[in-house]
Amino acid sequence: KNTQLQTLFKQSHLSHCFSTLASGPGVIFPVNGLQAEDSFFDDEVVVEIRRAITQQAVETKSLPLSWFALELALEEKAEGCEVLTLEQCKEIAKLLSVRNVQAALEFLHNCSLLLYYKEQNVVITDPQVILNILTHLTVAFYKLKNGKHLERMPHGVSQVEFDSFTKNAIITFHFFKELRTGPEQERKILTDEKVLQIFQDLLLAAKIEDGAEEGFFLPALLPTVSIEEIHKLRKQHTSPSLVLLFTQCDKCSTPCGCKKTQCISPCGLFCASVVKLLSTGWTFDE
Repeated sequence: KNTQLQTLFKQSHLSHCFSTLASGPGVIFPVNGLQAEDSFFDDEVVVEIRRAITQQAVETKSLPLSWFALELALEEKAEGCEVLTLEQCKEIAKLLSVRNVQAALEFLHNCSLLLYYKEQNVVITDPQVILNILTHLTVAFYKLKNGKHLERMPHGVSQVEFDSFTKNAIITFHFFKELRTGPEQERKILTDEKVLQIFQDLLLAAKIEDGAEEGFFLPALLPTVSIEEIHKLRKQHTSPSLVLLFTQCDKCSTPCGCKKTQCISPCGLFCASVVKLLSTGWTFDE
């Protein structure tokens, strides 16, 4: 059966339309090659949709079906941990006769079927791993900010580090290492250094150098602050980290033309904008 499956993987393919965007080529429409051969797409509506997409595509490529099998095999291998090293992926790929493992992983990454970080030598089969770490940081931030204790309080953290985190959402590597929890196997593969680098790649964190101390700014942790509070903090020379200023309505909390109040909103989509600005040379407002 294994031989038959390997033969099937070598002979079969998936067809994909590619579109060249400003950020580079990307998959815009996958088509199962086996189903196409079995007249699965003979429906008039589907045929018309496929024709329109194909016309917009720069090119159509046939990719090995073994790449799709690799994604399923990696997911099964990582079950319970959701993280694999590149070496582990190569071992599984060898069993499936996948020759170009790098290309296969990059393709699956572009299709959002997994997360592949070449520089970190890590493959994440479920992005919930990253969300869990960020969620834990968020809970810790608000508990510590409000004077509550954690189940496992961090050790060896200076008052400066503590204040920087609870006031400005800037966390040092040592503080992050003390706060982080998770399965041992996950932490062994996805080290603290790799997590912080991935946070930067995903525009969740910006590296900040404050004198001799290096930290990572996580704007998503900061609460919304009124413009009156910002002015008061600036007078006290304790201005919070970089924020974006918007105008919103008191009644509906959305931009409109009635009873406008200025409000600082370092949350949601705009966190990525803040991180991007900081990573390209912008600095905090002193």
